[in-house]
Amino acid sequence: MANYNEYFLVEIICTSSDDCLTNYFAYVSGEHIELAKAEVEELLNQLSIDKELTWQGRLAIIVMSRDPTSFLLCGSALVQYAGIILYESNATDSIIQGISDDTWGIHIIEQDNFSVKTLCVGGKHDVNVRVQVERDLGAHIKKVTSAKVNLRNPSVRILVLIMLDRNLVCKSYESKLRPLLRSREPGKKTFFHPSMMNSTLARVMCNLAGVRSGDIVLDPFCGGGGILCEASHIGASVIGIDLSWKLLVGASSNLSGIGVNYTLIQGDAQHLPIKSVNRIVTDPPYGRSSSTRGGIATKLVESLIENVDSILQLKGECLCLCCDSEMGLSQIVQDSGLTIAHQLSMRVHSGLVRDIVSVKI
Repeated sequence: MANYNEYFLVEIICTSSDDCLTNYFAYVSGEHIELAKAEVEELLNQLSIDKELTWQGRLAIIVMSRDPTSFLLCGSALVQYAGIILYESNATDSIIQGISDDTWGIHIIEQDNFSVKTLCVGGKHDVNVRVQVERDLGAHIKKVTSAKVNLRNPSVRILVLIMLDRNLVCKSYESKLRPLLRSREPGKKTFFHPSMMNSTLARVMCNLAGVRSGDIVLDPFCGGGGILCEASHIGASVIGIDLSWKLLVGASSNLSGIGVNYTLIQGDAQHLPIKSVNRIVTDPPYGRSSSTRGGIATKLVESLIENVDSILQLKGECLCLCCDSEMGLSQIVQDSGLTIAHQLSMRVHSGLVRDIVSVKI
């Protein structure tokens, strides 16, 4: 049976006392920056710990009393790197002189191997300067720790974030989830259908809806089960509804190897045979490959929105939908009296723009 709770696949990287605030960072993919920001914010909210979060482009600076690194790397579809900020300097200050030898000894021991990389945030910098920073800092760390340099597969990654007004020296870790998502793309699943959502967007939607291990998640337009699979990998029990028996059989094939509870129902989303769930995450049918288009698709979404209060009954439960922008999803939600938590748009291609809307009850 697969280990479905991916949020805890890696050990705790660093902890701090409840009274000690520490600076951490996360660097998100450039695919959809606003979507990535919303995802990071929702994941941090799940930790229920006071925080200070600021953004500079793709870089998030997080001040918390507990380390969120492992949680973000294993849970976020759009975070590429995350870690702890060891030192902050002015752009003109020496990076090497700012960190004591004892500090390096805490984070890198002789048995480790390490790399030093630079990343520019908010502008371009001279390549020669970046190379010199990497060489000088790498040589200094090697001297004070006796650890070996390993640029291909280091046990410790030091990342220098070069910004316009300052430099951040960080102990960095790479995403644990993103390689898994690539292995779970629709074309690599047991069953494939062109209408299936890619695994990255499916995971982001689950995160925007606040899906957690132990939740019951409903997708009333489940198709081949792309969203249900990602909710299952988080550890949720899932319920999928679709009119197509063929797609339900395919969804069952995709879900059966994950090792969590799932229920699939052939039925109409306008008449949901479900009493209550914790989250609804769905991608209603639309577009040229869909048999339900235009006004019919809009009516299906309107019906779902009208009934959401009877299915999501507890405060804090959430609905997340992704629809063709021509449907006017945000207006449908507002007309129903519900409050939008997140409203984002993403261009799929020249003829299709998707609106992603999340609603908290």
